[in-house]
Amino acid sequence: MEKKEGKRIRGQGDQELILSSFLLPLFPSVLSFPAIILWLLYLSPILTVTGFIIAFGVNVPFYDQWVVPALFEKTATGTLEFKELFELHNNHRILFPRLIFIVLGFISSWNIKLELFFSLGLAILTFILLYKLSVNSSTNQNYFFYFTNLLTALIFFSFAQSENWLWGFQIALFLINLCVILSCFILNHNKIKPKTKLLLAAIPCLIASFSSAQGLMSWLALIPSIWMITIEANQRKKYLIFWLSLFAISSLIYSIGYTQEPQTINLSVLERLFTGVHFFLNLIAATLTNSYNFSGYIGLIIILNFIGLGCYCLINQKDQEYLLKSCSPWFSIGIFSILCSILITLGRYDYGANYAIDTSRYTTHSLLLIISVIQLWFIVITQSKIFKSNYSPKLIYSFIAGILVCLIGVKSEIAIAHAQTDLINKQRGKTCLELINYLEDSNFFKTHPDRCLLRLSKTTWWIQDGVKQLQTVHLRNWANNITFKPESEQLYGYIDFPLSRDQPVKLNPKDSIILKGWAIFPHQQNQPQLVFFSQGNQRSFFANANVGLKSPDIAQVLHSPLYNYARWQVQISTHELHYDLGNITIKAWVYNPDAHEFIPLKGEVKIIVEKD
Repeated sequence: MEKKEGKRIRGQGDQELILSSFLLPLFPSVLSFPAIILWLLYLSPILTVTGFIIAFGVNVPFYDQWVVPALFEKTATGTLEFKELFELHNNHRILFPRLIFIVLGFISSWNIKLELFFSLGLAILTFILLYKLSVNSSTNQNYFFYFTNLLTALIFFSFAQSENWLWGFQIALFLINLCVILSCFILNHNKIKPKTKLLLAAIPCLIASFSSAQGLMSWLALIPSIWMITIEANQRKKYLIFWLSLFAISSLIYSIGYTQEPQTINLSVLERLFTGVHFFLNLIAATLTNSYNFSGYIGLIIILNFIGLGCYCLINQKDQEYLLKSCSPWFSIGIFSILCSILITLGRYDYGANYAIDTSRYTTHSLLLIISVIQLWFIVITQSKIFKSNYSPKLIYSFIAGILVCLIGVKSEIAIAHAQTDLINKQRGKTCLELINYLEDSNFFKTHPDRCLLRLSKTTWWIQDGVKQLQTVHLRNWANNITFKPESEQLYGYIDFPLSRDQPVKLNPKDSIILKGWAIFPHQQNQPQLVFFSQGNQRSFFANANVGLKSPDIAQVLHSPLYNYARWQVQISTHELHYDLGNITIKAWVYNPDAHEFIPLKGEVKIIVEKD
């Protein structure tokens, strides 16, 4: 009993060591003025991302998030089974993210912004672990140390991954990063016994493995850290066999019922190879640049730096064993980033090499390689016998760091511009979703490129099913009993094309009609972003138009710059109309959420559809 109790106490001691070393830097007993300035510098990237989420995050689900309402419904009705949590989603096992979605959804009535801040919380915890790894692998915490970690923070919280900061469904990526780096931290903790390290580090890897396909790469990436647990050759072999066995078991479980999606690309073997390599290099460089011309070279430079540093440490391991041990966690993090990038490349290169630059959601893993290279260079410069007493490497390091900061700044500006554009589309989608009870099951809302639901999902039925499931569990409420005002005393806009008001527009069944006009909210800061169209006296809408075309004439006449983008235009095919009803009268409306009412625009369009 005493032995068992002693083991239990030692186990608790290991856990307390991890917890105390994790939290200690967060709560120093005394903070000097320079320390306060330093912490503010560390906080600035985090606060910037927080502001980014507040400014551009929208409480509306889109794309893959529409699989979540089915989980809510089954959880609420008690019919949720493990196989539904374990099943594939686009070749990924997202068991643990699904559990997180369910908990956050019921806590917040599925407020998407809570998911965004949860992802940010995971990222903050991950950075704290990165900082602790840097502390453990450095010999002196001087200005050069802080400079390196401030650069790490700037990259880690950059807007290069803007899509993931603004998409709650990407919790999985932040969770996997946290799990991998937590395992690195555990394996490189000096005061924990090797066997305990293995068991504790395996837990985050298991979580990562069943959060997305990239999580399986954590087992292979952590081999350098496993190797450095002990210097005894036999023990190393045993630990590696144990670790690889866990990887094999995880992979075997992951593969149950696995089916590979067919490739759509039609290229020769050489073209596939070239496209894949180009995609991979672009993906590595996507954290720093949007340039199609230079991204491949930047990616190659980063990869060569990582390989070169690895070769240097291996060649000098006999003379500088301590150097390899200090570098091992960063090699694991870098290898994880490379393996994830390879996996993403294999799954996405058929979209074209430049797709890795155009989309930012894959950079959450790839940016870890740049961070590992930065940290590895810091260790080599400060601890290597060759560079330790030479000041020139620090100057070169600082110069390159300045270039990285400039690249990140430019990348962030581009990301903000994209986020501003996407914000308008999301807000349109949110308004459209709120009014879904008033949208007809028309061809327009199913297939038209200007449909307001497009930003939320390419398939309207997916949204409709999700809405029904959310209504079942009372997690979302949709607008009902909205007033249709017969007319308005104030001017809210016009249908000003077609110009003819007296004579109906004659169309054939295969024709289409272009409607143009403008819409405003008089004397309001927020202006309408959508115009909805109804037929006759119906209290539902068969189509919409996006408001946002330039209208300097409207702004000049009405004496307000708020109306500079008040025009709209849409092309509607005849088959999208209910022309079997005879003469058609099209009316245009704007929705005022403050007054909870639809307000008509001036003018109507009368249409007669003639027989062929």
